[in-house]
Amino acid sequence: MFSLFRKKDVIPDNAGPATQQGKAPNTIARPLEPAAAPIPARSDAPAPEAYNLSELSIEVEETASHLSPAEEEAVVLHANGQIALAIRALAAHIPAIGGQRRTESWLMLFELYQQAGDRKAFDDLALAYVLEFEISPPLWRGNTTAPDAAPAQAGSYIALPAQLNANSFERELDRLIDVCKSGNTVRLDFSKVSEIDPFAAAELLSLWPRTRKQGATLQPLGVASFAALLQSRIETGRRLPAEAPFWLLLIELMQATGEAERFENIAIDYAITFEVSPPSWDDRLVPRQAPPKSAPQAAAQAPTPSPTMPDRLIISGILIDGAPLVLNQMREFVRQHGKPTLDFAAVSRVDFETGGQLLNLTMELLSSGHAPAFTRVNELVLGLMRLMGIADLVSISRQ
Repeated sequence: MFSLFRKKDVIPDNAGPATQQGKAPNTIARPLEPAAAPIPARSDAPAPEAYNLSELSIEVEETASHLSPAEEEAVVLHANGQIALAIRALAAHIPAIGGQRRTESWLMLFELYQQAGDRKAFDDLALAYVLEFEISPPLWRGNTTAPDAAPAQAGSYIALPAQLNANSFERELDRLIDVCKSGNTVRLDFSKVSEIDPFAAAELLSLWPRTRKQGATLQPLGVASFAALLQSRIETGRRLPAEAPFWLLLIELMQATGEAERFENIAIDYAITFEVSPPSWDDRLVPRQAPPKSAPQAAAQAPTPSPTMPDRLIISGILIDGAPLVLNQMREFVRQHGKPTLDFAAVSRVDFETGGQLLNLTMELLSSGHAPAFTRVNELVLGLMRLMGIADLVSISRQ
C-alpha cells in the first residue's frame, strides 16, 4: 500500500555519514551537519483525554441579577418619595464599588440626580462614569419637573435585616433608638424579616412606648409578611410564655397600622390563650390619614395609546396608592392587543402599594394568556419591579 508517511520514514542506504566509512575520501569532506534532535515517538506524547459528553456541564454565573443592599435601600426610599435619602445612600455607595463595573448603582444615581434637578451633581457623576466605564454616560434630559424632590417625606428609614435574634437585634435596637431621638417619623421596614426569636420580638415591642416618649412615630412598612410570620409563631390556646412577645407585637402592629378589627380578634385570642386582659385599642395611636398630596399635578395621568405604535400604551406621572384607574386602563389595553407594550418613560415613581398591584395585574394577565412588556422604565422603577418579582415574569427594558 502506498503511503506518504511511510515513504518519509525510509532512509536510503547510500545516504548519510555512515555510508562513507571504509572509503578514503578523495575530496575534502564536508563537515558533518549536527544531528537533528530526536523526534519523540508519538507514543511519548500524552494521550488526549477522552471527554465524556454526559459529564460535561456549562457553568452559568449569575451576574448582577440581584440588587445590592445599597441599591435596595435606594429603591425603597425612592418608592417612598425620599429622593434626598436615596441619593445619600447611593452616593456613599459608589466609591466602594469602584472597579467592579456594576452599572446599576450608577444608573440609579443618575436618575435620582435627574429627578432632583441637580445638574451639577449629574455632570460630576457623568465624568466619573466615563473614567470608570470608558463609555458615554446617560444624557441629561433637561428640566424635568422633579415632582418628588420638594415633598420628600421627612423622617428616617430603616430596613430591618432578615434575621432578628438575641445576638443581632441589640445592634439594630441601638440604631433605632438613635434615629428615634430626632422625634420624626421613622419608617421601619419589616419586609425582609423572615426569622425572629422571642427576645427580638420583646425588644421590638418595647420600641413603641420608648419612641412615643421621645415624640417619634414608628411607621411600619412591609407589615403583611411580617404579621404572617408572627402569626405562624402563635396558636390560640397554646399557652407558652415564650410566645407572648409574638402575640403582643402582632397586636401592636395592628394598632400601629390602624387595623381595628384584626386588633380586636387577635386580642381576644390572646386573652383566651393566656387568660389575661389584652391590650386595649387606643384611638389616639391610630395613624393619621395622609394629607392630600400637595402636588396633584404630578399624579398619574390617564394612559394614552401611542399615536405611531398601536400596540403601545404610554403611562405617565407618579403611580401611587395603587393607581387603580391607570391599572384598569392598562388591563383593558393589554387584553385588546396582541403584543402590548407599556411605555413607562414618563413614569417617574411607583410606590410600594402600586408595585404590589402591578405584580397582581401582571400575574392576572399572564394567567389569561396575555404577556405585556414594560419598556423605557427608569432605573429606580426597574429596581422596584425587580424587588417585586415582576421582572421575573415579563420582559422589561430600561430607559
